[in-house]
Amino acid sequence: MALSPLAWRVMITVVVVALSLTFAPNLCLVSTSAHDACGAEKKRREPGSSSTSSSSSRFGCKYDVYLNFRGTDIPKVFVDHLHRALADAGILVCKDVDELRPGADILPEVEEAIKQSRISIAILSTDYASSKRCLDELVQMWECRESNEQTIIPIFYDISPSDVRNQAGDFGEAFSLRKTRGADSENIETWRQVLRQIGGLRGHSANLYKGYEAQLAEEVALSVARKLRDDGLAVTDKLVGIDHHVEEMMRKLDVASSEGQATEVRGADVRVVGICGEPGVGKTTLAKVVFKEMHKLFEASSFLECIASKEVRFSQQMLIADLQKLEHVPLESSDEGTEKIASLFGNRKVLIVLDDLDEDEQINALAKKLTWFGPGSRIIVTTNTREVLSAFDVGADDHGRVEEHEVEPMSDEHALQLFCEHAFQAPAIPDVPEYYGLSREIVEAIRGIPSDIVRHASNLRYNMDIDIWKSTLESLRKHPKDGQALPPQGGAPHPPAVYAPSPAGEKVRELVSFLCIP
Repeated sequence: MALSPLAWRVMITVVVVALSLTFAPNLCLVSTSAHDACGAEKKRREPGSSSTSSSSSRFGCKYDVYLNFRGTDIPKVFVDHLHRALADAGILVCKDVDELRPGADILPEVEEAIKQSRISIAILSTDYASSKRCLDELVQMWECRESNEQTIIPIFYDISPSDVRNQAGDFGEAFSLRKTRGADSENIETWRQVLRQIGGLRGHSANLYKGYEAQLAEEVALSVARKLRDDGLAVTDKLVGIDHHVEEMMRKLDVASSEGQATEVRGADVRVVGICGEPGVGKTTLAKVVFKEMHKLFEASSFLECIASKEVRFSQQMLIADLQKLEHVPLESSDEGTEKIASLFGNRKVLIVLDDLDEDEQINALAKKLTWFGPGSRIIVTTNTREVLSAFDVGADDHGRVEEHEVEPMSDEHALQLFCEHAFQAPAIPDVPEYYGLSREIVEAIRGIPSDIVRHASNLRYNMDIDIWKSTLESLRKHPKDGQALPPQGGAPHPPAVYAPSPAGEKVRELVSFLCIP
């Protein structure tokens, strides 16, 4: 008996789900409609004392990267390499599968996804300009660059930047073909202007990596990770109750200061200070503040953020590149990375932050022995698992020392002040009795965890209906353990298609993207 189209669709979807659970266990399968999200869970960067430490969330974005390319024109092997490199770096990627979607216009949820990305990567190829959707997405990316400083990283694949800038060569022929397909003159001129601008940006040329696409992918991932990291090192001016912690950290690191400025690293020993505490209490924010205050006192420095979400080899590449001030350091294995770290920096005074450590193996691969680093070096660790600090080897001659610094949940006074800063944009509650009582009760229910305070206060700032405030308090009381209540109705909409990709699940994802089209 012949199956109807709907029956075929249901049957194939079941097969896809089964395959995804077998080959891509970290993949979350959801449609590309505006009410769904498609993605693998990326470990969240730990929020700090008053804001999340993710650069994307700090800039009001949901994703780290939007990936734009002409799917039928790029070898799958390169796309797979790029997906794997970005995933290994813990980078959250959103992409539209061009060749699988019917119609020509950019979808509203795709346009929104571009707006909600901190960085856009455009892979420009010979046939790229024949796709109206690719060109429209590129225009949207450029508008985001102009309006909110979104970074665009072009990759020129089998073409040159001048081909894009001047619409010449095979790229120009594809653009001419696009013009013959009914595009109006206004759109054509807009595309031309944006292509001229994109062709003038600093990017990556795939022509230099023939046969070495994996190395190109790693270099792109490293440049993206550095951009996200550097942006994320900025901290809000709404910090509450952090001064005492900074002073204690400076004392334990044996760093002298004058008039609030770090002036000297004292002593030739190598010191490690582990910032410990439960998730969300502000460990990463404290590490950022201390790093920014003292990094100029060292020959080289590196802040490795959210190590637990990254492959060890990638973290090693980033550490070595930072300390050697290089663009990229290729590594064949994590063992090679450990050998390089152990041999390169014994005479250099360095500052290293290892953020979100949770396993001994991460320390073993990145900073096992304090003798690997020169006299006066300092290492700051943030961790929810203080036991990992015992993995450091201080050396037989007491070359170094390891200490802990505990960060506790905020006091009621500081917690209320932080809530007011984000809910009312002021350090105190306005003179409205209902909000006064509810604010105090909500803060008490959150138990002094800064990340949860900021999250709920920021949401309530845009939902000042008193009933929503009451429902938030009720939800928090139902979840007293961690304060992670669901957002009340009226909050932010669900995000569009997104995932942290891996080659093993790529075909599954593309098929799901196709099946979910309404």
